[in-house]
Amino acid sequence: MIGADELWQFGEQHYARPGVAAACLALQDEHGANVNLLLLLLLLEELGLTTEPGHFLPLLEARRGLFEHWRQLRRWLKTRLDEDDYGQLLQHELELERWQQQELLAVLERHPPAPGSGALLAYLHLLRVADAPLWQLKLAG
Repeated sequence: MIGADELWQFGEQHYARPGVAAACLALQDEHGANVNLLLLLLLLEELGLTTEPGHFLPLLEARRGLFEHWRQLRRWLKTRLDEDDYGQLLQHELELERWQQQELLAVLERHPPAPGSGALLAYLHLLRVADAPLWQLKLAG
């Protein structure tokens, strides 16, 4: 099974690839995609595993308000805080992201992945993303 540290490290490394962060944020802002779920599904693809993205939707919906409000607050405060205070705000957001990844892994533990691929593309289709295969390529970095 995938561990929390493994997912976090993969996420940091993969997100840093050229174009990946921009693609993740565009999908988040334009289609309501969850970046942590995108990264988990990318890791599963890399491992040759798949899962049903629908298993994660109840959790994501339950937490959507928390994360949306936090992002809005951070964006609003960006020009109102000094660099140190804003850095602390970003650090707290990273802690929230790590907590969410642990919750996603708990869902994955209840619904273990199977050999195969396609979960990322299925998630993009659930979000009604036009040109989902193209977005899948952008996310692959």
